[in-house]
Amino acid sequence: MSVADSLRRTRRRLALFARSTIVAVVVLSPVARIASAEVAAIASSPNVFAVPDPNAALTFDGSAFGHGVGLCQWGSRGRAAAGQSVQQIIGAYYPGTAIQKVLAPETTIRVLVHSGLEIAADGTERISALGGNWQVVAQGVAPISVPPDGKLELTNPGGLRWQVRSRDGSILGWGPLSGPLVVRPTAGETRIILDYRPSGSVPGRANTYFDTYRGEVILYPTAQGVETVNRLGIEDYLRGVVPEESPASWPDAALQAQALAARSYAVFRAQTRAKQAWDVDDSTWDQVYRGWWAEHPNTNRAIDATAGHLVMAGAQVAQTYFFASCNGWTDSNEHVWGGNPLPYLRGIRDVDPSGQPYDKDAPGSTWTTGSLTVAQLEAMLKADPGTDVGSLQSVDLSTRAPSGRLMSIKVTGTGGTKSIAPETLQARFNRLRPPGVKPLLSTNFNVRWTTAEAVRQTQANATAVPPRQTPKPGGGATTVIPGVRSGILALPGVNLLAPTGPAAPGGPVLAATPTPVPTPVPPPTRYDLTAAMPARPDGMTNQFFPETGHNVGGAFLNFFIEHGGLELFGMPRTEELLEDGRTVQYFQRARLEFAVDKAGTPYEVQPALLGDALTELRRPFPKSPVFDSTPGHQYFPETGHGLHNAFHRYWSENGGLDLFGFPTSEEMEENGVIVQYFQRARLEYRAELAEGKRVTLGLIGDEFLTRRGWLPPPD
Repeated sequence: MSVADSLRRTRRRLALFARSTIVAVVVLSPVARIASAEVAAIASSPNVFAVPDPNAALTFDGSAFGHGVGLCQWGSRGRAAAGQSVQQIIGAYYPGTAIQKVLAPETTIRVLVHSGLEIAADGTERISALGGNWQVVAQGVAPISVPPDGKLELTNPGGLRWQVRSRDGSILGWGPLSGPLVVRPTAGETRIILDYRPSGSVPGRANTYFDTYRGEVILYPTAQGVETVNRLGIEDYLRGVVPEESPASWPDAALQAQALAARSYAVFRAQTRAKQAWDVDDSTWDQVYRGWWAEHPNTNRAIDATAGHLVMAGAQVAQTYFFASCNGWTDSNEHVWGGNPLPYLRGIRDVDPSGQPYDKDAPGSTWTTGSLTVAQLEAMLKADPGTDVGSLQSVDLSTRAPSGRLMSIKVTGTGGTKSIAPETLQARFNRLRPPGVKPLLSTNFNVRWTTAEAVRQTQANATAVPPRQTPKPGGGATTVIPGVRSGILALPGVNLLAPTGPAAPGGPVLAATPTPVPTPVPPPTRYDLTAAMPARPDGMTNQFFPETGHNVGGAFLNFFIEHGGLELFGMPRTEELLEDGRTVQYFQRARLEFAVDKAGTPYEVQPALLGDALTELRRPFPKSPVFDSTPGHQYFPETGHGLHNAFHRYWSENGGLDLFGFPTSEEMEENGVIVQYFQRARLEYRAELAEGKRVTLGLIGDEFLTRRGWLPPPD
């Protein structure tokens, strides 16, 4: 395998906030299965682990998230928060390089966004557009002008063919798909939609998916199916990359460093693929790109501020690898991938003047996999002849780089001894691990002996909650694992309270006998995301809440302060997260979101529809009879519900539709408390409280996170 191929196969840069997938860290019992003295007696060194028997239980504990070479994204965030400039950040992670304006504004890049498209004999795949006119250009045919509501159809009635239809179904042009076919915008506002590309839903936009692109789309028929390539300006390309690799709420210097690294990496990759039909792909093989709907004003500003600039090593563009977190150490390229050392990819001690890692608050800085048996690990090794050593006898983890990352793993069994590349074991483990066991996030890990009970706790009920499918019409589905990949949808397997009785103007009409809430199947725990984080410096842009151990900063802090603070939202429960392309933060009573389509307006930050999420399996609730609204009583035809008396007064005086949304239920009794659900909230009436304080907001943020497995159940 060539060095380039090796780099491609091993560069599994799973940046934590770059994708809507976040991996859980589960803290397990430190109780050993066998006494430490016994382990010492059979181990030849502290990093050589002799295997007592196939039923022995172990876990892998590790630090850092990603391959460790180049820019540490969470370290970059920490450096920016400490006041470092983009030049200082780039100089730290790529020593000896220079930031230079190299690219012309019209520079384009080719991005592989779909491959292997196969069309059945009776099937049809489509491409459409959004916003303006476009055209289709094929060999031997004059360009075909297409109105915004036209369609390009791909069929296979015995051979690949294309045809363009107008809205009324008339055919504007057709031909065989025997060579490249170009779909090109002819208006600046036009965006091309790949209806056949499997992709996730855009938060807050019904029936909208991450399948929409600037620039033009080129179809290449091959023996393996049709390849789809998006060709566009490199700056426009970065608009769909940077917000997927770093949360848009991070400091400007960190976002600018990410823009420089992403642009330079793309150019380097393009230089190595000049003879191919595409320069980069849109996944973690290169860097994540989700097109037009992923764009955010904050990251666009960082891209514009660095436009045309690359990280240069002399006269060559630097290979600007990046990854999520390093826990205070980055690594040199030859330690991770072999090959010749590159002077600007040197491992560094990535700590601040006090000795604290710059990425100390990164959720993936330390982790554990949970417990499995030696027999299960042995089965992973036996799955490939290259790693099969028979019955496992020992694992040697002593060959390490200064950062602690493994450079080689030696396994010995009844069939002999083999050296395994750490990334090979990491990939094998992550693909074949037992249900409930978490992935290896880096190659910096060690073994810890645990117990049979720890194995049971890790792997029991691991498949109780099945993956949820978010279907895309005509384009497959995106698999969502509850508690792993997020969203504000109800969790499968969680049965909620059945609908209760209606209410009418003048006072509550309560359900006589509430249906009991069945005990839900517990989802996989994700306590790492709600665990306390170190405090960032307090000031105009940040406030730390020691009660829950989380920071609120930037636009979230402004919104929090301006709209009621603790009374309305409660304490923060997480740091900022990236979920399905949107920067969010959870609070006890709410989830706040950046609204990309409302950036720069008073609605840039909005509360999510958590009330709807918690009641999805219970709705529709019985509706109110229609009545004329009067002071203190309001009927909402949008949802068919009424709002009365104290609840109406609280709703009106504390934000109304903007903060709470429409009512989605009538007043009802739950657990001895009168409540009413809204799209974004739940109001509760507690008669035992003082006059004027009896209406409060329910802790629906906590409830949602508990049902997800991000918070432990209340005592």
